[in-house]
Formats: sequence, structure tokens, C-alpha cells
Amino acid sequence: MSPNRSANPRRPTYKDKKREETRAKLLAAARQLFAEHGYDDVPVTEIAQHAGVTHSMINVYFGGKPGLLYEIIRENNAPQYGESSEIAAQDKPPTERISDLLLGWARADAEDPRLLAIMQSYSWVWPDETEAENVADRARFKQMIARLVEQGQAEGEIARDVVPDDAARAIFAVYTWGMRGVVFDGKTPEECHAQIMNQLAALLGKPAGAQ
Repeated sequence: MSPNRSANPRRPTYKDKKREETRAKLLAAARQLFAEHGYDDVPVTEIAQHAGVTHSMINVYFGGKPGLLYEIIRENNAPQYGESSEIAAQDKPPTERISDLLLGWARADAEDPRLLAIMQSYSWVWPDETEAENVADRARFKQMIARLVEQGQAEGEIARDVVPDDAARAIFAVYTWGMRGVVFDGKTPEECHAQIMNQLAALLGKPAGAQ
């Protein structure tokens, strides 16, 4: 029987390799320059010069400077899923684990309020492929939250009429809005977290008959 060639992965071409090489150079240059001088003080021309390519490549591969920053933040946040999974698996009441998850995210997001603001603004205009990547990334965290909501319902902490998937999406929305306090009001992540949890208490409700 002849081998099924269509099942074999496509071998990367020279063009593919050069594309990945250019992307890697730009990411490395931007990571270094942002760390040394801050996002606002580094022009795209300097990033490109540092990477040894033309600055038009930043638009080609990342859609501009915010897209380049998004990829760096995405790489930095990659370990966060594992850390969140550990929190979600702890031997604590489900609502306490939800609270711990959100506090961990808040502290990480609040490390640089300026970058948080840039990313939230960029999320409204980024390209479709970036949106698809972000939706996939967020889906894993939403599934984690939805499972905790289900556990909370089973243990009598959360109202039975709450739909877990809907609750997970709502929790993300409340969290995103609640973190605006870090950017605009100079609040600490702990202060924003407390406000977020107060709003979630109303969202998740109490089981019937609970005092």
C-alpha cells in the first residue's frame, strides 16, 4: 500500500523558516528594549534596527507595535494556566478558589498598569487571527471557572439556577471592568479584587433557603 502523503505534515519551506526567524528577532529585540526603556519610549524603527530588519516587518508580522507587545505578554502569561490549575485544584471551597484565581490574575495584570491599558484598548482593534488566538486562550480559563461554579452549586455555595458557562463569561467581564481601577484610579490589585468579589457575590447568588 502506498503511503498516505496527505496525512504527513507539510515540511517547512525556506520562506517559512525565514519568517519565523524574523518574528523571533523582532520579539527578542522588543522584549529587551521594552525592559530597558519602557514601551512608550521605544519607536518601531529602533526595534527593527536592533533586530536587523526593516520596520515594515513589524506591521507584516504583528500588525504594529501593540501587536508585538501582545505576543510578548502572551508568552509571559503562558505559565499562568498551570499556576491557575494548581489553585483550582486546592482543597478549599469553590468560591474561595475562584477568589484566589482572580486575585492572582489581578496581581499579575497590575504589575504594569500602562501595559494593561494598552492591551485592553488594543483588544478592540486587533486582527481577526489575534482575536481567535485570544478566544482560545481565554476558553481554557473560562472552562476552569465554569467547573468551579458547578462545584460550588454541588456544595451549596452557588445558586442552582446559575448557568456555569454563562457565569464564567460574566466573571471575566466583571473582572475586566473591575481592573480599570488600577489604570484610572490608582487602586491596588487587592482593592480591585475586593470590589470584583462584591459584584460576583450578587452575580452568583445564594442557594434557595440559604441565609
